[in-house]
Amino acid sequence: MEKYIDILRDLIQIQSVNDNEKKVAEYIQGLFKDYDNVETELVESYPGRDNIIVKIKGKEEGKIFAFSGHLDVVEAGEGWTQDPFSGHVEDGKMYGRGTSDMKGGLAASIYAILEILEEGSNFPGEIWLLGTVGEEVGMKGALDLVEGKHLDGVDAILISEPTKRDGENQAIFASKGSIMYEVKAKGKAAHSSMPEIGINAIMTIVDYIKNVQDEFDKVTANPDYQNEHLGSTLNVFSIIEGGIQFNSVPDFASIKGNIRTVPEFGSEESIKILQDAIDENNKDESKAKLSLDLVQVLDPAEADRDTDLINALKESAPDKIVQVRPLTGTCELSRYTHISDDIQLVVYGPGLTKNAHIIDEYIELDEYKDAIETFKNTALKFLSK
Repeated sequence: MEKYIDILRDLIQIQSVNDNEKKVAEYIQGLFKDYDNVETELVESYPGRDNIIVKIKGKEEGKIFAFSGHLDVVEAGEGWTQDPFSGHVEDGKMYGRGTSDMKGGLAASIYAILEILEEGSNFPGEIWLLGTVGEEVGMKGALDLVEGKHLDGVDAILISEPTKRDGENQAIFASKGSIMYEVKAKGKAAHSSMPEIGINAIMTIVDYIKNVQDEFDKVTANPDYQNEHLGSTLNVFSIIEGGIQFNSVPDFASIKGNIRTVPEFGSEESIKILQDAIDENNKDESKAKLSLDLVQVLDPAEADRDTDLINALKESAPDKIVQVRPLTGTCELSRYTHISDDIQLVVYGPGLTKNAHIIDEYIELDEYKDAIETFKNTALKFLSK
């Protein structure tokens, strides 16, 4: 076990809290610098925030298999019993921010590739490692790799997020999309004793909320828009702000919301509901003017659940209870689904799903070690199929 600790601990000790991924990428790049037949490339998404692609070529032409893991972590928060960036080991667990989500999966992917190199395994095709930036907020790194055509030709991607839950090692093949948005209302201020000379931004926002939610409730209830695995598209208004004091007509108000989409009623259709209601409102000169800001748009993703990739994964984990399931949340499946129509995708990795983002986050080291072997065998089995 000890030989698998160092890289994971080193990754935890690099504090890439919503930033600083370039340092993680350069560290990974350094791990492969002494190997022949390995190419590495850094791809910048923001200044100081670089994605990394590692490519290992096999003995002959063939398919391309990729591991993917994000390099950023969320804020540690208060109340830890150990230094959240120390990689402290106790009772068979490593503690630290990112141990579960998801530097554990990233480190397991790195070790799997290093072992393939050290063992001199003969395989057709190529094995890649993708390290992405900004997954926790916006998934900009994965988007840049896809839109920049860096991943054209990739046949399969295993995203090593933590997927152990309720005794199962889940293999995720589908996920809902997520649209985060803000609607702003610009009215006209006035004294509350003379509201007729003002335009109340809050009242306009209230009307907008009702109109939009009514439309989304129809979508949610419509059986034509139900997905067998993911359920329905849902809208939630989550933040509302407006006004400055009791005796003033508010000239500004805003709402923020989150739509969780399914393929049957996805991003384009959902955004249209938001914008149509704004356009209708803005025809009325007596109402505050509305505008829409799309903070994040992640599309729903649904890959095939019976693929060479998923079968290779299940064959490589015979001692695990691997169940193929959908994810009602979202992850980088939403980005990678756009690489090609026949891209094979799965989310599978060490760590308890419930440990992501918690205080005293940890990963069980036995589970982490098992993932290294599973990852190695999955890559080789997929490429041989």
